[in-house]
Amino acid sequence: MTTGTEHESAGQPGARPAVRRRVRAGRLGAGTLAALTLVGGAVLGLAAPASAHNYVVAATPASNSTLTALPKTFAITTNDRLLDIGDTDSGFAFRIVGPDGRYFEDGCVDVEGPTMSTAAALGKSGEYQAEWQIISADGHTVSDSYDFTWKAPAGFTPATGAMKPPTCATDGNGSTAAASTTGTESGGTASTASDALWIGAGGLVVVAAVVAVLLLVRRRPAPAADGDDD
Repeated sequence: MTTGTEHESAGQPGARPAVRRRVRAGRLGAGTLAALTLVGGAVLGLAAPASAHNYVVAATPASNSTLTALPKTFAITTNDRLLDIGDTDSGFAFRIVGPDGRYFEDGCVDVEGPTMSTAAALGKSGEYQAEWQIISADGHTVSDSYDFTWKAPAGFTPATGAMKPPTCATDGNGSTAAASTTGTESGGTASTASDALWIGAGGLVVVAAVVAVLLLVRRRPAPAADGDDD
């Protein structure tokens, strides 16, 4: 005597191959998704170091603050060491621009670890702007500016300032220590080779992942015929 279940299986010889095909398709889809996930993770992991520029964590005077006493130096401190090759301070600049457009710095900067500083000098009370430029640990040039207010204390003798950005008197090669700080960020030539290496490595990872996906597809077994009960 044949049960209902046995009769149904015997009458549908293609049921089991169809199930096998669905299982194979599911495995193939899972393998492809895993490969693509690895590709995305690898590319993002390679892109992260290339964009990790230094950023300011502290400043003297602070942005949008009111200064009532002249500090010994003006300084900014970043989240990572600064790239000062050969202790030349090349590519670094710190400018203090007064309300009359005059410059109140000597053109010299001191770079130590994550901090850049310059000697402080100010003129009459008013709104001032600090302009700075640094070389990040990753080799990129980063620049920005911020405002602060100066309220001179009683008896303070204001500095006269200069009409043009001063040149550091101790600059051994005769070049201007205070470089242009136009814009908020610009790529330096020192970072070009590094970026090319990261982009090339990312491309190799993508190509390898595509090849892996194609191999997974080619290795998929051919679907069994509907009439095959084996």
